[in-house]
Amino acid sequence: MQIARILRILVLLELLCAAGLATWLGADAGWSWAAAVPAGLAAPLLVHAGVVGLNFGVASLAGSPTPEAQRLSLAGAASTYFREVADSIRTFQFALPWRHPAPLAGAGPSSSEVPVLLVHGYFCNRQIWRPFAAWLAERGHAVEALDLDPAFCSIDDYVPQLSEAVRRLRERTGAHRVALIGHSMGGLVARAWIRSTGGDLAARVVTIGTPHRGTFHARLGLGEGTRQMRMDSAWLQALDASEDAELRSRFTVLLSHHDNIVAPQSIQTLAGARTIEFSGIGHLSLAYDRRVWAAVDEALAWAD
Repeated sequence: MQIARILRILVLLELLCAAGLATWLGADAGWSWAAAVPAGLAAPLLVHAGVVGLNFGVASLAGSPTPEAQRLSLAGAASTYFREVADSIRTFQFALPWRHPAPLAGAGPSSSEVPVLLVHGYFCNRQIWRPFAAWLAERGHAVEALDLDPAFCSIDDYVPQLSEAVRRLRERTGAHRVALIGHSMGGLVARAWIRSTGGDLAARVVTIGTPHRGTFHARLGLGEGTRQMRMDSAWLQALDASEDAELRSRFTVLLSHHDNIVAPQSIQTLAGARTIEFSGIGHLSLAYDRRVWAAVDEALAWAD
């Protein structure tokens, strides 16, 4: 089942629960309907905010020590949390379930900039890239994004889908090589594709919030892919051993010391790759943050 369809079902179930709560508050609990209806509608959002808060709590306990220069004030931590809540709601309640069929922006085949293939992460779809894809297109990049389905399979099962997306992008643009940008698990999918194909077609690889060493949160997920993303799994170690220094020189790794899904945070690097560190950005917010976009743009400028 497509991730968009699963999310639509979940959102509709949330709305049914919200309606049930509002009805109970207004009909049985003595609340005025003017108060009961907003309270019912707010309940799913508050639950969502609670889940994000729980993720931050787990990431704090399982995380690596934050460098002193990257530490946040109380106000900074609150801002990071509320922004991640907003980005999580916009992603999972609106963009992914309801905008799924809509095409993303993309430059035409005459562009002189390196073509870009966007690879989303676990339990997502290509709509998470919509703002960033438009931004890249404005800068002259031909952009392609794919949906990785089904949701809970092995990361290696996505390699043929990525190969087909690369073929389409090369055919559309006439370019020999493309740049791959992967968010979260998407970075591992890109690396698995390179292991399978040899990497000659990858001009540049940028990973954003990718669990290169694994994440504690993978214990809480479903499917073979989450088992592969556990801390220092055999799959991750084999992937690491397959890459040489020349390949790694084409990698840029972007990580946040306040990632609430990928923890420990500071160890998510690749030997021989360039690493750029951020603070005050949650896991989903990494896909929407303009500081991250600027860092990606700089990395793409190095592409052949």
